[in-house]
Amino acid sequence: MTRRGFTLIEVLLAVAILGIVAATVALVLSVGVESWRAASKRAEETHDGDAVMEQLVMALRSAYAPTSSENSYDYGFQHEDGGEDEKAQDMISWTKIGSTLVGEDVPWAGSAHRVRLFRSDDEDGQGPGLYVKAWQLVGEPEDFDPEEDALPVLLSDRVVGFDCRMQDPETTLKPGDSYEWLDEWTESNRIPASVRITLALDPPRKGADPDVLVRVVEIPMSSASGDAAPPDSGTTGRVRNGDVDNELSTRSGQTPLPGSGNPSRATPNQKSKSISPSPQKNQPLHPKI
Repeated sequence: MTRRGFTLIEVLLAVAILGIVAATVALVLSVGVESWRAASKRAEETHDGDAVMEQLVMALRSAYAPTSSENSYDYGFQHEDGGEDEKAQDMISWTKIGSTLVGEDVPWAGSAHRVRLFRSDDEDGQGPGLYVKAWQLVGEPEDFDPEEDALPVLLSDRVVGFDCRMQDPETTLKPGDSYEWLDEWTESNRIPASVRITLALDPPRKGADPDVLVRVVEIPMSSASGDAAPPDSGTTGRVRNGDVDNELSTRSGQTPLPGSGNPSRATPNQKSKSISPSPQKNQPLHPKI
């Protein structure tokens, strides 16, 4: 009886076929795993972005203005334009009441305090992200300097761009009308009726476009704020039109404005005031999201 074995060529051919099958299976599995990871990361980032956005919405809706007829710049809305794309680094500042953005442990959360929200590449070595500063209007030491004593708190390190646009106060909207957005707010003794907030989030894959979240926020206390802007200031920002119903899903663009955020180039006759609010040192604020 003769026994016949496999030849070397047959063995090599079988190994090659097995290798091709194994490589194909591994490739299919790796693509599936990578897609699952990307989807999970995107869902996590979207959840984080929604959490940050909700904080901003609640903080803006809790904006405070005194009911007296006196126009006070301490309670006005302030804005600095910081770019025109997903890398925008705008700054907004307003007076509010409540623990949103500052935390319940802050003793003056229930009284009027000013907050400053901005995007920065780094603050005190904390890295890039969306930051907040807050300080109370009454009760700070006489030598308190918001620029020096303000403690920046990192809200989210996933935010790569922050943009804010304000509703034109000279326009009265009717049902079906379009919003008219300003990229400059010169009426610093007044609170806009609505603002459009855009957050750009770091994409899950390198080279991909940032995920963009857009919300239009109505501010109830707008009607209680100052009725007039400083003399000769006006609203000179470029106006953008957008359908009200479509604004929530529209990416925004911005154009840097001359002199925005620069006291030496401020609008004539506009009252100069620091806009870097912060809490007292060692006071806890809302943890990073």
